[in-house]
Amino acid sequence: MEVIAAAVAYTLNGLSPQKALAKLGLASLIARNISLPAGLEDRLSPGAAIVLPGNGKFANLTSRWREWHAPTIAAVVQAATEGDIQQTIRYANEHGVPFVARSGGHGATEALAAAKDAIQIDLRNLNAVTLSEDGRSAIIGGGATVKQVVEALGNSGKQTVTGICECVGQYGLLADQVISARLVLPNGDAVTVSESSYPDLFWAIKGAGHNFGLVTEWEYRVYDVKNPKWSYEVFVFAGDKLEALYDLTNEMLKSQPPEVTHWGYIIKVAEIDPDHPIIWYAIIYDGPVSKAREYTKPIHDIGALMVDAGEATIPELASITFQSEDSPGCARGSTSLRYPIGLKSYNTASVRKVYNEIHNTFRKVPELTGSFFLLEGYSTQAVQAVDERSAAFPHRSDNILVTSYIQYQPNATIDPIAQEFGKKLREYLLEGSDDPTHLRAYVNYANGDESLPEVYGWEEWRLEKLRKLKNMWDPDNRMRYYVPIVQT
Repeated sequence: MEVIAAAVAYTLNGLSPQKALAKLGLASLIARNISLPAGLEDRLSPGAAIVLPGNGKFANLTSRWREWHAPTIAAVVQAATEGDIQQTIRYANEHGVPFVARSGGHGATEALAAAKDAIQIDLRNLNAVTLSEDGRSAIIGGGATVKQVVEALGNSGKQTVTGICECVGQYGLLADQVISARLVLPNGDAVTVSESSYPDLFWAIKGAGHNFGLVTEWEYRVYDVKNPKWSYEVFVFAGDKLEALYDLTNEMLKSQPPEVTHWGYIIKVAEIDPDHPIIWYAIIYDGPVSKAREYTKPIHDIGALMVDAGEATIPELASITFQSEDSPGCARGSTSLRYPIGLKSYNTASVRKVYNEIHNTFRKVPELTGSFFLLEGYSTQAVQAVDERSAAFPHRSDNILVTSYIQYQPNATIDPIAQEFGKKLREYLLEGSDDPTHLRAYVNYANGDESLPEVYGWEEWRLEKLRKLKNMWDPDNRMRYYVPIVQT
């Protein structure tokens, strides 16, 4: 009957079928006492759509990598234009309704749970990747996934820094690639931010952008693909090789070439060792096989259980490192907690404590055996060559990013055990770090229980600048659902 009614409305009133259905659906929501007044559909472009609970698309549109402490969504607006985003934000502000954005759905932080009966602004249709005429930059839509960016640029022989970060050491952080961005502010206005246009906002979005607006498109620096395929060598070690491996890693990181990434996991793989976690350790090299093999020679002397070597494109590397969209690192439906810490070097005694804690916990709580411990060692020459005051991102002096990924099937009984487990692993590393009293947590991995300085930097000038900009551009704190600067 609802479909018939919508068709009649379309015939009589000249509305598109989508908007007619949206009108009917919004009225249905109001009847169920969910606070979402009607009228939004009239403000949207013909290509936009409103999807409501009960629609077959709703569950997929609102699913997240981490459902635990996720926002509750009353309606989804599938934006087709920047104007759709502006109108949705203005509508939400007028009616006191929270709004959140979604692209890939991998945002995972405690503050998201505070968004109740929110409008989700879905950016996924804004996913175009357009290379500039001179081939030195690209316009990337705010809804584009890493995979879409890598494939689109790769087809033109180009690459940029992406979420898997294979190019970090050579070119710097993602934030360092931004030339400009179209930003829809918390009041619904849209501006272009760059070094010459709203430079303070430009500074803020490079490390704290979750607090200042929704990016509809980025202008990014891009680079020529030097090697169509990267070299890689994957080693699997038993736990008794941990000290030898990470002592060697510390030495190798001191002279790590920009083209090299160290990527490792402490993980349980029953097919290899049913009783103990193994150390999965990869060297990924943007260069010829001969140089890559020369670089990895010292690792062979430690004595791996197995070694696999080859060449792969950047998309293929995502699968090899378990970071592709269909791999465990991107799987949906689990409770997934992250506890990141930035380090200068590995304290092998602390990493040993981590390994032992993982082993003992997996034996006591088998529900947690799907968890893994990620150790990322990018070359940092390009990162550290950039002035630390040039962006809101604070932790440029770190050489290593380590993160506990605590993953398990949703289970309220396990939740407190999992949280204690993740915090304990991070605490071991902090205690053995160069500065045990000052945790440095990567904002995009932050669990959400970290303090403001731990995420946004311990320098008072940096925090004060962020607070002033937040008060200037979002005085009502409408954007407070992802590692918020102002917590209310």
